[in-house]
Order: sequence, then structure tokens, then C-alpha cells
Amino acid sequence: MSKINTLLVTGANNHDWSRSAPFCRELLETSGKFAVTLTEDPSASLGDAEALEGYDLIFSDYNGPDWSDAAKANFEAAVRGGTGLVILHAAGNAFEGWVEYEKMCALLWREGTSHGAYHEFEVKIVDNDHPITRGMGDFKLPDELYHNLIHMHGAEHHVLAAAYSSPDQGGSGNVEPMMLTTQYGRGRVYHSVLGHVWAGGPMTTFENKAFQNTLLRGSEWAATGQVE
Repeated sequence: MSKINTLLVTGANNHDWSRSAPFCRELLETSGKFAVTLTEDPSASLGDAEALEGYDLIFSDYNGPDWSDAAKANFEAAVRGGTGLVILHAAGNAFEGWVEYEKMCALLWREGTSHGAYHEFEVKIVDNDHPITRGMGDFKLPDELYHNLIHMHGAEHHVLAAAYSSPDQGGSGNVEPMMLTTQYGRGRVYHSVLGHVWAGGPMTTFENKAFQNTLLRGSEWAATGQVE
């Protein structure tokens, strides 16, 4: 079986991309299912439409300045044409006003969104029949628990897992989505609201085996439509 050719996009983030992105690359490659190219210059890498055709999956750990117009256009065309996409944590905060990107994410950090304290909480699987979550079971992890994500442009989405945002931890008192999927043209999108690490802070979330499993399964599904 050929490996899933993956472009991991990073280089700017309000979180510690200098550690999270290499961690994700190693996680994916160690699984034996992915071949990963990491770029810290998305405008250059995404600006080459011909090179982009060689990727099965784009994995975004990016939240920073806008990309070039060419990179944006090529990115949209790639996902619309069937390239899978993973949106990791703060990547769902990015590109305010870029409508097509906001449609891919469906739920985003926009005005009114927040989170409480970094703490351990339970993530409950909402859909046990989806390829990503089938057989997974509920799990606990320490993380930021985003609340009041904004549903943009009426984009259709499917919630796979959710967590209770406890007021005792500064939360909303509501059950909040943690893992979701969308469809953009032919492209499958896996959006993980989980995945926090501050600069210099512990990598506890990423070291959590259940979290790693969600990333591996979500990435495989986005690229292939199934999880083996």
C-alpha cells in the first residue's frame, strides 16, 4: 500500500508550532501510513499548483498572516478537487474573512469564542459509527476546551465528539464540539478542536495516546475516506 503523501503546513501560530508540527510529522510517519513534507512557508509551497497535485492530504497547524492569493486559490482548488484536509486546534482560528476557508472549518474561533482553564476533561464520542471514531470509546485528556465556536456561513458539518465545558473551569456550561468533519467539494475535512501547547509549556496534550489516535484516524480518513 502506498503511503499517504502529506503536506504539513505551519510556520506561524499563536501556539507553539515549532514543537507541535514536528511532533505531528513524526506521529504520522511513525504510523507507517504517511509520508510527510513539512513547510514553514505555506505561500511558497501552496503557490506551486503542480507540486500540490502530488499530495493526498494537507495538514494545517497554521494560524498567522494571510497566504498569497495564489496559495489561497490553489489550496481551495486542491481541497475542492479531493485533497483531504486536517485542521488542528488554532488553525480553526485563522483567516478571518476568508469565506471558503471558513466553510471548510464550519466552526471557528471568532468574536465571542473563548476557553476556560487548561484542565483534564472527558471527550465523549457522539457518533460511534463513523470510520474515525468507530471502536474508539470516550477518553480523557488535558487540553483547552474551546467554547462558543461560531458556525460560519451555514456550512454543513458533522460532530463526532464533544465535551462538557464546566463553569467550574471557566467554561460555558454547555456541551461543546471537539471533533467534527465537513465536506468541501470532493475534499473531506477533519477538524480537531483539540491540540493545545503554549510556547515553553508541557506537551501533555500531544503525549496523550487517545489524542494521537484521533489525529492518526482523522488524517487517514480525510485522505482516503476510510480507516484501516
